[in-house]
Amino acid sequence: MRLLPLLLLLALHLPAAAEPLHFVAFGDMPYCRDATPDGCATAVARVERLMATINARRPAFSIFLGDTKGGGEACTDAILLRALDWMALAAHPLVYTPGDNEWTDCWQRRAGGFDPQGRLALLRQRFFANRPHLGAGRMAVERQDSLPENARWVADGVVLLTLHIPGSNNNRPTLPGERPAITPPEGAEAEWQVRDAANQAWLAEGFAKAARIGARGVVVAIQADIFFAQVCGGGYDSGYAAIRAALATAAAGFGRPVLLLTGDSHVFVRHRPIATAPNLTRVMVPGDRDSQALVIGFDPGGPQPLRLEVIGEAGNPGERPPCAGYAPLMDSTRSG
Repeated sequence: MRLLPLLLLLALHLPAAAEPLHFVAFGDMPYCRDATPDGCATAVARVERLMATINARRPAFSIFLGDTKGGGEACTDAILLRALDWMALAAHPLVYTPGDNEWTDCWQRRAGGFDPQGRLALLRQRFFANRPHLGAGRMAVERQDSLPENARWVADGVVLLTLHIPGSNNNRPTLPGERPAITPPEGAEAEWQVRDAANQAWLAEGFAKAARIGARGVVVAIQADIFFAQVCGGGYDSGYAAIRAALATAAAGFGRPVLLLTGDSHVFVRHRPIATAPNLTRVMVPGDRDSQALVIGFDPGGPQPLRLEVIGEAGNPGERPPCAGYAPLMDSTRSG
């Protein structure tokens, strides 16, 4: 009758089954428009209600994928720092990566004609200096020395990292022939070069860590829709080609599931955009007119590795595809 004690002893030495990682991703909100009768109050209130809905789901953490304001809003200190108030409502750790509306586009007249580098310095000082994350709770987060907005952490055997890759061609002036042309102030090319090199280094270090610890999977979170030109058949792309190639190589070499989270184009899409890295799935979160978030269940190696649920308030009207190429991807995401 020694069988039961023996079974109990074996059970103690068996590795525990990995739990699915549950977290939330959202971005591109609130977008406030002059035509709104009460200014920004309605848009901000919708995001505050979304935060309450997210909190009710008790995620391990949430990731905000940039664009805390609309492109037509002035890049004043008050508007850029407005997000601190609603991000503070998170009852869990919240990790934020900046978008183009917060800094790269601030030189435009519609955004008040601010110096983008000065706006980026403000973001780094107020959102990233001397804090591992926003929101409540505690989570061990590493920060890149050269780009403090770049984060990395480990949860349930998954390595997660953010890369500072905003829209508007990643702050790189467009090359001849790219449309629409983007000509940010002097110094943008040099800034892009430094940040692109730092992003590639942080990406390589993240995948190296994943391999070293035997991670079940990797999650990479960025703001920009780096596949817009490929899906839509046109548009600027020179600011994204190098990091997209580095991501493809890193994901293919890792071999296990990789989840890429992006914002920027405001529609919910799930697809596999890199033929050489079939283990990489890109998910783009809704935004702007749709104050919604994605509850993500990521279980690499499980029978259903990726579960996605949309929560929050759809717009009336809601977001439309940014180009014809996105319509079938949106349809397949809804049906799948």
